[in-house]
Amino acid sequence: MIIHQPERINKDGFTTVFARIEVKNKSGFLPEFTWYRVPEAFGSFLTTRCEAFLLPGLLAGMYFGEDIEVRGAVSPKLAYYLEEYQYLLKFRFPKYQHPNRVQYRWLEALETSPGAVGAAFSGGVDSLFTLWKHLPQNQPDPGYQISHGVFIEGFDILGFEEPHYKYLLEKHSRELANLGVDLIPLQTNIISLIHQLLPLSVFYGPIIMATGMALSGGFRRFYAPSSGDHAMLNQHPYTADPLMDHMLGTETLDVIHHGSTHLRVEKVAEIADWEVAHRLLWVCEVHKADRETWNCSRCEKCIRTMIPLFALGKLDKFKTFEKPFTAMRDGLWWGRKYSVERVFNKEVIPFVKKHKPAWLPWLRAGAALGVLRYWLVRLSPGFVRKWLRRYGYFISRNEAPDAYEVAEVTQLIREDHDHSST
Repeated sequence: MIIHQPERINKDGFTTVFARIEVKNKSGFLPEFTWYRVPEAFGSFLTTRCEAFLLPGLLAGMYFGEDIEVRGAVSPKLAYYLEEYQYLLKFRFPKYQHPNRVQYRWLEALETSPGAVGAAFSGGVDSLFTLWKHLPQNQPDPGYQISHGVFIEGFDILGFEEPHYKYLLEKHSRELANLGVDLIPLQTNIISLIHQLLPLSVFYGPIIMATGMALSGGFRRFYAPSSGDHAMLNQHPYTADPLMDHMLGTETLDVIHHGSTHLRVEKVAEIADWEVAHRLLWVCEVHKADRETWNCSRCEKCIRTMIPLFALGKLDKFKTFEKPFTAMRDGLWWGRKYSVERVFNKEVIPFVKKHKPAWLPWLRAGAALGVLRYWLVRLSPGFVRKWLRRYGYFISRNEAPDAYEVAEVTQLIREDHDHSST
C-alpha cells in the first residue's frame, strides 16, 4: 500500500485535502481518492500531513496484509506508537488484523502550536455527554474546555442524506454557538477504505480519531466520545478504546477517549435536565429530519434511549421524539427491537429497578416478546428475508459499495489532480 502526499484544493467556498492510496491486493470497491472537506472558514484547520490518511489506511493495510509506504509528513510520536498499536489490534481482533511494516519517507512534528479544543459531535447521547462535561461550568481548566465540535457527514450520515445533514447542522450550530462552541461541518469518504471489508461497528475508532487528525492544524486536543463503559469494552472489544486511543496522538495533538467511566444509561441521566439536550438529542437509526421530532421513537436506539428518560420522569422534556412513551404499557414496544446480542440491554433493567420499579413487569414482558421475535428472525430462511426486502426490511442504508462516496467531490479532485499532473 502506498499513501501518497496529500494535496489541497480551495474552491467554491470549501477547502478539500485529499490523498491517493494505492492497494496492490485490493478486493471489492476502494475509493479513487480519500478526502476531507470543510468550509473555507475552517480551512486553516486542515493540514496536508498524512496522519489522517494513515490511521484508516492502517486498518485496510492490515486487512490486506500489505506493508505501507507513507510519502507525506507523519508525526514521529505517532509513528513510534503505531507499532505497538498494531499488535494490540492483532491481539484483540486476530480474525481481521495482521501487523505489517510501515515505511515513513518523512517524519516531522507539526511546526505550529494549535490552540483549539475539539470533539466529535453528532447530537447523540455520547457526544452530548462529552460536551456537557467540558463546558466551563463543569470543567474549570480552560485547556480542556471544548471550543469546537466536529459534525461529520460520511459517518452516521451519508452523502445522499445531505438534506438531513444540513437540517441538523443548522440546529446544532445555533445551539452550540449559544454555548460559545463553533461547530465545524466536515465531509469525508474515509470510511470507504474499510467499508464492506471490516465491520464498522467494531472498527470505527481510528475513523473518528482521523477526523481529529485531519483538523490538527487547529486542534491541540481532541475528544472522541466513548460508546461503551470499561466493563463493556472488556467483554466486547472495539477499536474505540481508552486504553488504546491515547497512542494516536502527536506532539501537538492530544487525543482523549472520553466517557468510558459511565454506562450509557448514566450518561442519559447526566444530560436529562440539560435544555440543550432537550432540543438536540438525536439517536435515531431511521434518519427522519424533515421536522423537529427527528427521532422515530420505534427503532432500537430510540427505544433504549427513551426507557431511562421515562424511568426518570424526564422524557416529556425531550421534544425530538416523534411518539414518546406516555404510559408504562408503552414499554412493550421494546419487544419490537429487543435483541439478546445488544450489550446495552443489560443496563436497562437495573436502572429501571432503581428509578421506576413498578415499570419492570412491562419491560420484562417486552423483553420476552423481543426474544421470541429475535429467534423468529434469526431462524427465518433466506428466501423469506429476500421477500421482506421489498417492503424495506433487512436493508441497510450503507450496503452499496460506494455508499460513502460523493461524486461531485471526486470529480472536483479528479479534475484538479489531472490538471496538476500535466
